[in-house]
Formats: sequence, C-alpha cells, structure tokens
Amino acid sequence: MFGPGRALFDRVRSQVREDFRADPYLPYIMVAATLLASFWFFHRVPNFATRDEKDRLIDAMVPYGRVLADPSVESLQAGVKWSRVPFGATLYLFALAMLPVVVVAVVTGRAEIFTSVGYPEPAFGYYDLWAGTPEWVWTWSLAFVRLFNVAFALGSVYLTYRLGAAVVDRATGRLAATILTLTFGFLTIAHEGGEDMPALFFVLLALNFLYVYVRSGEGLPFYVGAACGGVAIAFKLTAAPVVLGVGIAHVLRALKADDTLKTLLAPRLLVTGATIGLVTILVGFPTFMVGGFDQIVERIFGGSASRVSWPTGPDAPITWWFLRGYASGLGLPLLFASVAGVIGSVAGLRKRRERRYGIALVLAMLVVYVGMFSQWHDFRVHHLLPTFPLLALLVANGLRDLRAWNPAVARPVMALLLVTTAIYAGMGAVGFASMPRDEAEEWLVANADEGDTVEVYRVNLQDTAVPHGMPINHRFQTSEQIDPCPEYIQLGYRDLLYLKQGTYYRNGEPQQEYVRSLVSGETDYEIVAEFGDRPPNFVPQRATPGDYTDLLRYGVVPHTDQFADEQELAANQYTLVLQRSEPCTSPHEHPF
Repeated sequence: MFGPGRALFDRVRSQVREDFRADPYLPYIMVAATLLASFWFFHRVPNFATRDEKDRLIDAMVPYGRVLADPSVESLQAGVKWSRVPFGATLYLFALAMLPVVVVAVVTGRAEIFTSVGYPEPAFGYYDLWAGTPEWVWTWSLAFVRLFNVAFALGSVYLTYRLGAAVVDRATGRLAATILTLTFGFLTIAHEGGEDMPALFFVLLALNFLYVYVRSGEGLPFYVGAACGGVAIAFKLTAAPVVLGVGIAHVLRALKADDTLKTLLAPRLLVTGATIGLVTILVGFPTFMVGGFDQIVERIFGGSASRVSWPTGPDAPITWWFLRGYASGLGLPLLFASVAGVIGSVAGLRKRRERRYGIALVLAMLVVYVGMFSQWHDFRVHHLLPTFPLLALLVANGLRDLRAWNPAVARPVMALLLVTTAIYAGMGAVGFASMPRDEAEEWLVANADEGDTVEVYRVNLQDTAVPHGMPINHRFQTSEQIDPCPEYIQLGYRDLLYLKQGTYYRNGEPQQEYVRSLVSGETDYEIVAEFGDRPPNFVPQRATPGDYTDLLRYGVVPHTDQFADEQELAANQYTLVLQRSEPCTSPHEHPF
C-alpha cells in the first residue's frame, strides 16, 4: 500500500490496537463472541444448513472444475456464468474458502474430483454431485466457509463497539458490542455460510468511515465508506440502504460544518464517491468481470425487484412479519428494550448535541432498512440482520442516558436485560449441539446396513437427514432408479405440515392421508426412531399468520418454527425414521 491507502491502513491498525489496550473489557467481549458465534459451527457438515449455503459452494466448485479440466479464459467465463443466479462477491469468498481443498486434491493427484463436476444436474438439490464427491471435500469446504463467516461476525461485533465508542463513549461501545454478541438472530446467521454476515460487516465498516467523515470532514474516509458500501451491496443487494447512508452522512457533515451550503454542494466529492461505489459493486460481481453484464441487470431488476411482491410465506400484515422476526431474533426483553432505545434516542437528539450526528446516522439507517422491508410481502430473520447492530447501539445509547439520569434504576434494568438476553442466546447457541437432523443421520449411520435405502419426500437435499453415501429414493428419480422396497422412510417437519389444516401450501389430500397412515402404523412401516420434540398428534403447531398472541413463544424459546428459506432451527428439524416391518411383496408407492 502507498500514499493515502498506507496512511489509512496505519490509522485503522493503530485504532484497533488502542481500543484493545485502552479497554480491558473488550478482549473478554470478543472471546465471548467467538465462543457463541462458533459453538458447534460444524453442525450438518458434510450436509448443508441452508439451500443458499449449498448453492454458493457449488457455484464456486464449478469454475474450479472447468478451469482444471481446460485451463483457459473461456472455461473460467463459462464456469462463472453458470449458477442459479449471479450472487456477486459471495463467489469470491466461497472460492477462497474452497481453495485449500482444491490445492490438496490437485497436489495429491485427485484433481478429477473437480474436473468431473461439469455442469451438475440440479435434481434434488444437486444430490448426485453431493453423493458422488468424497465426503472430506464437503467437510473441509464447509468448515472453511463457516469459519470465514465467524470471522466476519467477530469483525461486526468489534465495529459495533468502535461506532458506539466514537459516537458516545467506550462504555456505550462495550454495551452495544455485548448486546449484539447476545443477539440470537445474529448468532444463527454466524452459524451458516452465505452473504448476510459479510454484507453486514461491510455495512458497519462503511458506517464507521462515514462517521469519521461526519466528524472530521476529510474526503478519504468518505471515499472509503462509499467503497465499503459498494462491497456490501456486491455481497447482498439488500444492503442497498447504505447508499442512502452515504448521502445522509454527507448531509449531516454539511449541517455540522460552519459553511453548510458550500459543504453540501461538493460535486467533486459526491461524483467521486458515487463512482467509487459503482465501480466497487461492478467489480464485486464476477459475472461482470467475465462479461456477463446482462446477468447483473436481471439480478437487480428481475429477481431482487420482484422480492417486494414475491410471496415465500403466508399472507399476514407486515407488522406481524416484523414482530415475528424481531421476537425470534432478539427475544422479548431485548425487543422491548430496542423499542425503548429507539424512542429514547430520538427524544435525546436535541439534548445531546455532542453525539447527535452519530445517533442521527444510526437512526436514519434503521429507518431506511425498516422502510425497505415494509414494502415486502414477507421476510426472514436473516433479512433483518443489518438492523441488529443498529438496535444494539440505540439500546446502549438509551441505557447510557438512563444511567446518567438515575444510576439506581439503570443498573438493575441493564443487569436484567443482559441476563435474560444471555439466557435466551445461550440456550439458542447450545441448541446447535443437538440438532434433530444431525442425530437422525447419526442413527442411520449406526443402524442401517450397507445398501439399505431410505426414502425421503422433500424437494431439496438440505431438508433431509441423509448420511453421505447412503442410497436414497427421492421424487426426481425415474422408476428405474427407485428402490421398490426401501428399508427406511424418513418424515420431517415439513412433511408433517400436510397434517395441518389451513397451511398456505402442502395441502394435498392424498399426501395428508399417506402421512397420517405412516405415523398411525397403518402401513408396512413402523416408527423406529424420532428426533426432536414430537408435535401434538404429529401436527406442527405453527404461529397463525396474523395472530400476534401466537408470537409470544417466539421471543421466549429461541429454537422456534420458521416459515421459509433461512436456517431451520431445531423446531423445524423434527425427524421420524420408519423401518419396514413386513416382507416386501409389491413395490412401495407414495403420492409425492
């Protein structure tokens, strides 16, 4: 690094060193964050926690295979362009995580593991590729991916501390970092590979640099903040509010400056910042780098734009979705504290002149994010992730004001909040050590004979508990590929949803009758093992869409039912294993 870049790097390094030297509590916060974010991070390995985790890893695997099979620019282009959709900078990250595994395969003469990948068949979540690739490839690739994610989570905790310390004081920074560390929704995303946590890290990095710009008026932090915001968007397009954050920071700087109008009208600064941000976004999309600009356009104006009205969950008021996500992600005590922190921070803007610009920046970012999600049909906890550190900062800021006003009240309130939130997060983190699908896989490994087939009814690999290498029947096979007499049948939580009346999908009557006959013992199969808490009469008890009282449980029990595409926690992983109890006299049939 040279010139301004070198100077900026030295400033950042000096600031980090100073923080750890000056604040004796910060190392302990980071240790706690490390333990909670990484506890049992290898759950589901060599399977996948989410569909996105699997897709992103295979998106990186294909270019490696194409280039190793035919080292050329054309092979790289074709490999990069192939994917479910072009998910930006996540490809760079997952390719880096997979690199050690690729190197080991090449050095040990097993490059054919990757050269034989080709353009894999997507049936049953690329099951053939997963089952045909050695288990160690998935184990180590996923381990590196998840450790990268943990590193970004730790970075986010520190950046939350740094922003709180810069805007208010070190005590506020410590409290904000602690609250984020104890936010269960934050910890769940730390346990899965994907783009959410890297995007959050760069959003927070951008906010830190933008606040330096607001405070000092230097151009370099503004440019770096714009670049970090571009990286965040390249990872995840829902980081787009950071663009408005850059503009808001510029307005706040103008209000803080002596010559407001002159500072506000700075075309060179704004054009340069916008250019840096745009270039960063484009470079962050590998498809653009290999000439696939049309795919970026489709990604932004096709897939992402349609997310506003694209339903992935049942119809319910948007306020119900907000409460469902925040109750599950924060827990009830922290949810109430967050509301109070936002109100208190807004009320204190006029009184606290010395920190009002930083708090205004945090509040504005929160409003923009909430405004964006309010236009959606529905959303998940991982979508709300960028708002968690913002809420942590506002809660810490509110508690500081309360402490200044009445220490005798503030101390027990703070202690109660931290203890209850720690219990909620601790129970949630410990829950990763006993996930039902992991236990079902271990049972099949221990009890199934070689060559036994297990039949599953899901549409994707990660929704099942299938040991690597075990023969399976799945719905996308031809009749010639199916074992007519499978030894085992597996039913999961989503299969049991056919038994629940009024679900927004999985309503087929033949499927309902078939599932009921299996759990009632009316077939040639009997239940031999179950994992997780059995729903009453095997019927899942989900929160009724639009019923706010049903959401109370979401803020008390961390591993609760989720509605769609995020990491499925223990409640969604209830698994039944049934074994054939009678000799097979005719081919087994099912309505799926």
